[in-house]
Amino acid sequence: MKDKLIIYDSNCKVCVGLRDLMLVLRLVEAQECVAYRRLDPQLKQQVSAERFRNEMALIDKRGGTTMYGAEGVSYVFADKIKLLRPLFRFRPFFLLFCFLYKTLAFNRYVVATPRQQGITCDCYPQSATRYRIAYIGMAVFLSILLTVLFGASVHEALGVTPAAGAVQLLLMAGTGWVVQILVAAFSLDKQQVLEYVGHLATIMVAGLLVLVPSMAFYCITGILFYPFPVLSVLCSSGLMLYLHYHRISYLGLSQRWTVQWFLLLQVTALLWLFYFHL
Repeated sequence: MKDKLIIYDSNCKVCVGLRDLMLVLRLVEAQECVAYRRLDPQLKQQVSAERFRNEMALIDKRGGTTMYGAEGVSYVFADKIKLLRPLFRFRPFFLLFCFLYKTLAFNRYVVATPRQQGITCDCYPQSATRYRIAYIGMAVFLSILLTVLFGASVHEALGVTPAAGAVQLLLMAGTGWVVQILVAAFSLDKQQVLEYVGHLATIMVAGLLVLVPSMAFYCITGILFYPFPVLSVLCSSGLMLYLHYHRISYLGLSQRWTVQWFLLLQVTALLWLFYFHL
């Protein structure tokens, strides 16, 4: 990648994390990645601030054309991993890659809140409703899948079949989220709703990922070791509570949203539990 520089948003935890991952995997060298805020003023002129709000930049130190977003990322991957070149030249794959890249890029501060709150960051991404909805949709799909798998893994504790366990867990775990989203939809303006629900989607996925080791243990051994799923659920709840509190502070909303959300999750889960088993 001769005479090329990857320019990234150093205020974005996702961007910094991906840079670190590429360094660990030796896909790029440290000198090939530069934070926008540390970029030489002369080179900074090659970066459109308007475009960089939403996409990374790949500049040419010799003054060549600057590439942005998926185009720049695909150039880096194709340069470092020769086998990927035909794949990125395959238009359907490249279009899908572009969509996934933009979904992540426009939601990067929802995936992980900025390093510092209340500052002028490198380039805060624009609001893009379709990419926010796409992110929420993908997060909900993954959450449903993980919840169903966890329900199937603890079906013995519920005294039902795996399919019934999946349905019961989906209702017990999901009803509170749905009610909270409906309350937000009627209480906040449109942009606030999308912002808040985006953060809820991240919290949901993060909490459910904590349950993966328990599910994997059951899948491999076929043994339901009761302390494992119980401890996993407690850790998941604690993590989600922390994330919700932190993100509500970041959004500048009242912590009553955290209290309301947490109570809804517990109350609706207990109601379904009583309905199915009492």
